[in-house]
Amino acid sequence: MRGDSTQHTGAPKGSQPAFATFGELLRYLRRRARLTQRELGIAVGYSEAHIARLESNQRTPNPDVVRAQFIEALGLKDEPGLAERLLRLAEAAHRARHIAGPVTPAQDGPPTNLRAQLTSFVGRAAELAEVITLLREARLLTLTGPGGVGKTRLAIEAAAQMRERFTGGVWVVPLAFLHDPEQVPRAVATAIGLSSSAGPATVEMLCDKLAGDAPVLIVLDTCEHLISACAVLALRLVQMCPNVSVLATSREPLNVPGEVTWQVPPMRCEEAMQLFLERARAVRPDFVLDEDGQALLIQVCQQLDGLPLAIELAAARLRVLSLEQIAQRLGDRFNLLTGGNRLAPPKQQTLRTMIDWSYDLLSEPERILLRRLSIFTTDWTLELAEAICSWEESPSETGQANGRADLRREDVLDVLTHLVNKSLVIVDDRGPQPRYSLSNTIRQYAHEKLVEAGEFDRIYQRYLTYLPFGQSIQESLPSKRRRRKTLTA
Repeated sequence: MRGDSTQHTGAPKGSQPAFATFGELLRYLRRRARLTQRELGIAVGYSEAHIARLESNQRTPNPDVVRAQFIEALGLKDEPGLAERLLRLAEAAHRARHIAGPVTPAQDGPPTNLRAQLTSFVGRAAELAEVITLLREARLLTLTGPGGVGKTRLAIEAAAQMRERFTGGVWVVPLAFLHDPEQVPRAVATAIGLSSSAGPATVEMLCDKLAGDAPVLIVLDTCEHLISACAVLALRLVQMCPNVSVLATSREPLNVPGEVTWQVPPMRCEEAMQLFLERARAVRPDFVLDEDGQALLIQVCQQLDGLPLAIELAAARLRVLSLEQIAQRLGDRFNLLTGGNRLAPPKQQTLRTMIDWSYDLLSEPERILLRRLSIFTTDWTLELAEAICSWEESPSETGQANGRADLRREDVLDVLTHLVNKSLVIVDDRGPQPRYSLSNTIRQYAHEKLVEAGEFDRIYQRYLTYLPFGQSIQESLPSKRRRRKTLTA
């Protein structure tokens, strides 16, 4: 491939030999323009390998991209006849591939960028069946849930199992590495094979590309930090392309018309144990679970809230720790559960960075309420949260509050609602009135933030005022001398 990239010479510009395929003509025109494959790829937004496959007719050209990008890059604006020949060959190749039935490299079936998973998909049979059922009925489905609960893996598995249904293609769009909302449509364009260098017309190009008859599935993975851009694009796609379905993963709903949301639950204990054992044997093939170890493993899985990411990180620690040591160190889980897959997004490499990701996306009132809610060792009501976690400034408290604006009682309901929507607060509505709680992991993290903010004493005193038996939490909370340590769940 690099050998061809060094060739800059070609036939004279007036010479136009006959070419039978798009690839042959493209190679001739590129060489005539004195461009390497790499240089042409940069100009049109493709990789050098992509250009090489086009020239060898191993990849089907997209006529829309040829028209929008290649004509100018190859200097054909003043040669309409040659430009038209290139477009006709591109359209002919595209039609031929469509009639023959689209295939992806090295595999049969509808086109896709799904990759083979290198680890097993453990459990989740009921959840997978539910997602597939919903995806058959809804064209815009969002999987929500806290970080590390397995939204991405469940979405990928569902997409893979439904691939034959979406004959127009199944395309996964990873968004975790993006920071600019304007890049969201371009990320989708790149996933489905359109130029990623397109400008404002990218959304229109997407709709033109996807507005066929064959059903298409777009998986928008990790939307929470680009929620508005994802919401706008997802709604536009399902409105303008009747054959397109969108499966999104996010820590909060997109909140657009027609959206169906489904919250991914934590793993059941037996499934969490199976996941731990499979990942443990990847690092310690000789690992055997005896009766005492089974009790310890149940404790570990429960303390880690059934979060697959946390369980996998814990299993990886078996390289250097025993299961008993892992169980004992869960009170300091954020220093224990590190060293994840180095190729994963940073937010998935340690337990702390996973929750930092969610916390950093919160507004200041949401951060204030979340850290103050960590004072509850069990569940609570809205009225208790309003009474303990909010107050108006008084002269005697101004010094303690450091003069900062505080959370008003009348704002607690709205802020709590946001925390529920963002999968940080759990709601139990089975009783006469809803009760709320934090998972072990979120509570430990929020308690650290409460101590760092210098608010622990103040919140604890209010807790004791409203709950006569508040002293029952005394032993589970760090003393003033150990405030930098985390809360034992």
